[in-house]
Amino acid sequence: MKAFLVFTLCFFAVALLNAQNQGISYQAVIIDQNPQEVPGVDIEGNILPNQPLMVRFTILDAAGTINYQEEHTTTTDAFGMINLIISRGEVTSASPNTFIEIDWDGSPKDLKVDISLGNEDVFYMDFSYQELNFVPYAYHKNITATGTMSIDGMTTLKSRLDVTNQSPVFLTGDLTVEKTSTLNSQLTVNATSQLKGQVTIEANVDGDKTKYESYPLRVQGSNQGIAIKVDGSRNSDNNFITFMDAENIQGRIEGQTTGELLSDPEYIFDNVLFANSLIVASVDVAKAVVGVVSASTSSTVCVGLGACVTAPTPSLIIGAAAQLVMDIANLALSIAEPIIYNVSVHSNIGITYQSGAGDYAEWLPKQIVTETFESGDIVGVKGGYISHSTANAELILVISHNPIVLGNMPQQGKESNYEKIAFMGQVPVKVFGTVKPGDYILASGNNDGYGIARSPEKMELKDCQRIVGTAWSGSDTPVNFVNVAVGMHGNSISKLSLQQEQTIQKQQTDIEKLTKQLNAMNQVLAQLVPEYASQMQFTNDEANQNETPENTTDKSGVGKTIVYHAITTDYLEQGIDLAEQIMKERGIDLTNHPFFSKLYSDPDFKQKTIDEMNSYIQDERTKRFQNDLQTGANVIME
Repeated sequence: MKAFLVFTLCFFAVALLNAQNQGISYQAVIIDQNPQEVPGVDIEGNILPNQPLMVRFTILDAAGTINYQEEHTTTTDAFGMINLIISRGEVTSASPNTFIEIDWDGSPKDLKVDISLGNEDVFYMDFSYQELNFVPYAYHKNITATGTMSIDGMTTLKSRLDVTNQSPVFLTGDLTVEKTSTLNSQLTVNATSQLKGQVTIEANVDGDKTKYESYPLRVQGSNQGIAIKVDGSRNSDNNFITFMDAENIQGRIEGQTTGELLSDPEYIFDNVLFANSLIVASVDVAKAVVGVVSASTSSTVCVGLGACVTAPTPSLIIGAAAQLVMDIANLALSIAEPIIYNVSVHSNIGITYQSGAGDYAEWLPKQIVTETFESGDIVGVKGGYISHSTANAELILVISHNPIVLGNMPQQGKESNYEKIAFMGQVPVKVFGTVKPGDYILASGNNDGYGIARSPEKMELKDCQRIVGTAWSGSDTPVNFVNVAVGMHGNSISKLSLQQEQTIQKQQTDIEKLTKQLNAMNQVLAQLVPEYASQMQFTNDEANQNETPENTTDKSGVGKTIVYHAITTDYLEQGIDLAEQIMKERGIDLTNHPFFSKLYSDPDFKQKTIDEMNSYIQDERTKRFQNDLQTGANVIME
């Protein structure tokens, strides 16, 4: 009798996932539920040992569509058990994918198992149909999780991890990356970050230098900028910032010591300006003192008897005193400014700028905005405006080529109305003719932007006002650019003035010697040659005179009465009040003026100022009194 077999499945499945073995383990025991006749008893549920059979696995999605299908040819063991790995069978033609191509997207999937007894005449019967739970495929590499996934232990990913659909990734712990990382989009860091290795920014940006978007590194969002800290103490070996191009280092911002500060061109230039201001202010005070004394002096030619003395106008004395007060205030500022400046720079020595460029420059406006200039052009400055005209110019300067520092930046969009003017340092200058190092470069006088060279030996005093600078390089060609030191020829002018003064003194001495010799000759000739004196139109007394300045007495004051009227403290106080009024009319806030604010808040300082004014005035009165006495005048000192 042919037995009809019914099979019962015992199903156990675990996931296998590694580089060599991917699949689902499947185990089942095949049981024959038809009773087996044994003498004296009927036994049901006997196993089918050593039974050849075919097993077909089908993985279906929620809609019943086949995702994957394969067949296995196998034989039960002595206990009726089969052990198979789903993924190692023969893929059927009905399967749309291989096993590794199954999309485990988190949607429900079912496993359908069919069995056919024997492996020759294949006739599949339904064996089981059940849901595939998480366990069989949770660790497969192509998993899509639609819900939350929690992993409590350490996880090792041996291949790529993709987070798609613009989904965020949130990490609460540290992230360590041992290999190179590439970020193809924006990186936002919301906390303090430390980069402990070298950082290179290769930004593919370009554009107008005036546009914020043109710069690869932008720091914003704070009222402070960038802080740079180097190891060790500051000196010229510590570069805080280095500027480079494709050729080489073109500049740097480096540490600075006191010795380096004292040799810094900008520091020297600033102190030269302070010194010039101090000299000018001192001269102005001296002139103002003379003005006060002059205003208080009366000079009258007396004829006959009677009084002939006239008193000066008090308003003139008060006006002159007001000018003296203002000049003293300016002198006080001229003394204080370099002190404050030097205290500040010495207290804040830190960095210096180093560059291949060699001059300090400022933007200055053109007198005629349509006038064109070139680097190296010599220009004249009048009232703060530049042009090629150097006649009667207040300053003669040069168009800078590549300044290390550029100040007085104009408003954006108005740069074409300005030019970069070198105030101090080395700058190329256009020069006609042969030039030797050490020659003075003068404006040509043709208002053409060119200069000419003149050796120190051939310099005249009138040439000083045309000096541009001193040549530090030479040229033998008719026209060339010459490296010229500008803004540093104050000492040169002083030397020229001293040379001129020495020359004049020598000429004066020579003239005096010649005069004595001529007088001696005239005396001899007057005795030897009759009518020599009348023919030469001089007398023996004239011939005997020594016309040297030492023995010549000025008698121009004979018959004059000069009175030096007293300058009272009241005049000086009124002068202070008038100076205050004048300064206010000029729009100056005296409450913030260091001199005048102290003058009115500190009585001791005011009295000291008045005493100094009196001292200046008395010195000048005494000097002029002595000079007037020598002229033969009748001098009265009140």
